Amino acid sequence: MHPVQKHLFDTNFQDLEGTRIEGTIALSDELINLGIMDFLSGLKSTPTPPASKKNSTAPAAAPDPKALLAKLDIEVLQVSAKEGKILLNIKAGI
Repeated sequence: MHPVQKHLFDTNFQDLEGTRIEGTIALSDELINLGIMDFLSGLKSTPTPPASKKNSTAPAAAPDPKALLAKLDIEVLQVSAKEGKILLNIKAGI
């Protein structure tokens, strides 16, 4: 995990409090496909046994996306297609 991302997660995004974002983001086909693949893998995932904390070398799990999204105050969220690209119009604050 990138150090900045880790810091934001560790501090519960407090550094970004009051931040606002407004703009249009073009979503790549690769990003859309990754999202679809994550969704589908979640539908067919099987429970895994808990790993031992002593011998675990796996990286720490990322925070729950639902918890992160709950921090957003979304005023506008529109998805559109233009010239073969998927566009996401967003206006939100933290």
